[in-house]
Amino acid sequence: MGEIFSSLVGNKYIKETLGTDIRTGHAAHAYILSGPVGSGRHTAARLCCAASVCEHRSDPAKPLPCTECPSCRKILRDISADVTFINSGSRATIGVEQIRTIKQDLYITPNDGDRKFYIIEEAEKMTVQAQNALLLSLEEPPSFVTFFLLTTDAAALLETIRSRAPVLTMELFYPDTVMNWLRKQNGGAEAEKRDKEYFLSAAVLSGGALGKAKDLLFASSEASEMMEQRKLAMTILSGIFTGKTSDFLVTVQTQLPKSRETAAAAMMHVQTALRDLIARKRNADVPMLFFAGSEEILPQAGRYALSRLTALYRLTEKTCARIQANASLSASMVAFAMAARRI
Repeated sequence: MGEIFSSLVGNKYIKETLGTDIRTGHAAHAYILSGPVGSGRHTAARLCCAASVCEHRSDPAKPLPCTECPSCRKILRDISADVTFINSGSRATIGVEQIRTIKQDLYITPNDGDRKFYIIEEAEKMTVQAQNALLLSLEEPPSFVTFFLLTTDAAALLETIRSRAPVLTMELFYPDTVMNWLRKQNGGAEAEKRDKEYFLSAAVLSGGALGKAKDLLFASSEASEMMEQRKLAMTILSGIFTGKTSDFLVTVQTQLPKSRETAAAAMMHVQTALRDLIARKRNADVPMLFFAGSEEILPQAGRYALSRLTALYRLTEKTCARIQANASLSASMVAFAMAARRI
């Protein structure tokens, strides 16, 4: 059996679903691909478009798409006249006028192959009027048309839209998987050793989206900011589990960032780290979301009882809420430091 969507990492369910639909000739007239930025929605949509017109799509021994036939090459290089992208551009929303433009073009036959595709990016930005205008096209499209609605939040779409297209949720990955992928994509183990903090930060802060991790790795300003957040989180964790209360208070007061957003983000990372420690207490094999490996976990943290870790998690959650509610940043962090050391 030929490989399906080989350039899409993971996402076994989506590959099997779309691959089977295409191979058997029973593809839906529309699909909703849901997931955060960088999760592979665009990749999945392009591959599905290419596979649908691939000259070898009926041959189970061939990869799907083959990536070599003229139809595949045009779509995968974004030069096919039969693939139309719709997005908000510089506007805040996708309006009804843009959907009406689709409807005017809908019944014109394909230029190159036997199918044409409409990929609506940021579909959650469609106004209610735009979604209602799209509804009829989704209900009764020409037989040669397929829609892909890419969204970060399928629930933001009208129920009438969601009832007319399968919702496929992109797979997200744990930090260790993201690290391995980044290593393969960007110079191997030596590059990782050289820029370890960047790799770690990108893997942890990507939220499991590979494309986001890659962008973070190379976006210097954003990478520096995320490293600051993660470094601060590690400093706070060290202060919780090691040293003296007085030292922890000094650390909090001297290393506290001026930015409320940075402090809040760091505390949310502390909360995620505590989640890892709690999960590890319950199941040693559970994947971690903050720590990129067991060697990052402070030995003292591992000796904390589950009840103490849970109390720290709740304290951190409460402190995050206080910071986000515009309480005094300095007072909130000092109160946190003192309470954390008493637990």
